[in-house]
Amino acid sequence: NVVIVPLGVDVNHFVRNPASPLPPLPKPVFVYFSRLDPEKGPEEFLKLELPGTKLVIGDSLDRARLEALYGATNKFVGFKKGQELVDWLSLCDVFVFPSRTETFGLVSLEALACGIPVAAHDVMGPRDIITHGKDGYLSDDLHEAALECLELSREDCRAKALQYSWEHSADAFIKNLFFTV
Repeated sequence: NVVIVPLGVDVNHFVRNPASPLPPLPKPVFVYFSRLDPEKGPEEFLKLELPGTKLVIGDSLDRARLEALYGATNKFVGFKKGQELVDWLSLCDVFVFPSRTETFGLVSLEALACGIPVAAHDVMGPRDIITHGKDGYLSDDLHEAALECLELSREDCRAKALQYSWEHSADAFIKNLFFTV
C-alpha cells in the first residue's frame, strides 16, 4: 500500500515581514531564488523584460558569468538563508520559477508562505502545487504569467502554503502508519 506524504514548509518561519530592514526596491519586484545552475533555468528569468525590479537570490559557480551578462537589468544579492532570506522575499511581488525539471520545488512553497504568487511553466512540480489563476499562473510564457500574478491575492498564496505546513505533512505521515502486532 503506497501513499503520498506531502513535503512541507516551515510556515512559522516563512512569513512576510512588513518591516523588512532592507531598502525598498522599485515596484513591482519579480524574484528568482534558487541555485544559479542551468537545470534551474535562471537565464530564462534573467532575459525577461519586466517592469520594476528583477531580484536574483542565489549563487553557484556560474554566478559571475550571469552577473556579467545580466547585471545591468537584474539585482544579484547572492545566497541568503534564515531571516535574511525572508526579509528579501518580503520585498517581492512575484516569484518567477523557470525550472522545467523540478520534481517538487520547495522554493514555490516558501514563496507562497510569504504571500508571493508563483509564475511557472506547466510542468511536474509547479503543476502539483499551483492552482492556476488562484495562487499563481502556469504557462510557457513566463513574462505573461509573471504580470498576471500581480493581480493575485497574497492571502490565497499563504492559504495554499498552509496546506503544506510541516504539521500537515506529519499528520499525513502518522495517519498512514500501519502497525502490526
